[in-house]
Amino acid sequence: MAMNPRIAFSFTVLLCMVIAIAGCAGTGPQADTPAPASTPAATETPEAVSVGDPTGNDSLDSARSVTVNIEKDHLGMIRATFQGGPGLIHVRKIVVTVNRSDGEVRTAEVGITLDDSATLEGTKATDRAMVHVTFSDGKTYKIYDELVPFRGR
Repeated sequence: MAMNPRIAFSFTVLLCMVIAIAGCAGTGPQADTPAPASTPAATETPEAVSVGDPTGNDSLDSARSVTVNIEKDHLGMIRATFQGGPGLIHVRKIVVTVNRSDGEVRTAEVGITLDDSATLEGTKATDRAMVHVTFSDGKTYKIYDELVPFRGR
């Protein structure tokens, strides 16, 4: 049983219109709308602001395992260094995020070559560091989520 060409054409045009209308009615952010500015609480002491509790790491199989070392120096600077691992050849991107005790959030990308590093400005209090790794299949995993205390000299 063959479909009438007029009906097939009308159906195709109607389907295209529905798809076009659905695409125009998206819920994503508009380019003209400015993002709200974040302002840290000015009256709170650094220890009073919550940096959030670590939520644990995503589970990776041993073939994808990689390590990023996080260290905080006596000035409050946080350094993330890529240490490699069995999953080294599958890594496409490493991003470190620091939730500072003063409410600010800092983010940097670490290189994907062994011993590449990024340094972010932390505070002289306890901050939270998180590391997300994106692999060649496009999937991103959280491999580090810990509180990083300040250690004086």
